[in-house]
Amino acid sequence: MRLVAIMNCACPLCGADSPTRFEPCVSCRGRIFQFDSDACAYCGVDLAGSDNPCLDCRDNPPTLDAFRAMGNWSGPLREWLSALKYGGDARMAFWLSDRLIEIHRERWTGIPVVPVPPRRMRVFHSGIDPVSKIAYWMEKRGIRVLRLLKRRGSQTQKSLGRLERLQALALKYELKPKTRIAYSEVVILDDVSTTGATLNACARVLKSAGIKRVYGMTVCKD
Repeated sequence: MRLVAIMNCACPLCGADSPTRFEPCVSCRGRIFQFDSDACAYCGVDLAGSDNPCLDCRDNPPTLDAFRAMGNWSGPLREWLSALKYGGDARMAFWLSDRLIEIHRERWTGIPVVPVPPRRMRVFHSGIDPVSKIAYWMEKRGIRVLRLLKRRGSQTQKSLGRLERLQALALKYELKPKTRIAYSEVVILDDVSTTGATLNACARVLKSAGIKRVYGMTVCKD
């Protein structure tokens, strides 16, 4: 009689039993802050009971037509994304892609996803582009992914102050050569949004190419 060992799957965050490999346990998943419905529809900031959209978006309407994130850049969700973004563990993209697909199907079914392209030097140093890894698994699950954009320059948003970030001084995106636009709506995909400058810079490029509505979706809102 042959005996088969049954191995429990462990949560990558705390080591407790997990339903499947590279999925958070029940406890960690319960502590992952889900997107707050009382958040600005255009930038994701907590409204704290005030009108939607937030005051900043009313005074300076963003290019994005809507925005949604999985949750805040905090707690287990931050740890999970950090393992992918900074730790270089590509396996962490699998579970995140499933959660983003749920958001996509709830709000933007049938609308293609456009990943934000990385700085070349970032991929050179870390060996991984977290956004492309997430987009890869979303595509494998049937989401149409359009790699329309490329980024020029190497300056980071982190090297700038908040006002400079909002003005997108470090962001230089453009369409890839010979790109043909066949859709009137797209969803821009990024890992983290702080001021929204990256998403809006990409949205401006896409709208200038003839796309009518551009939405933003990220793992975290910082």
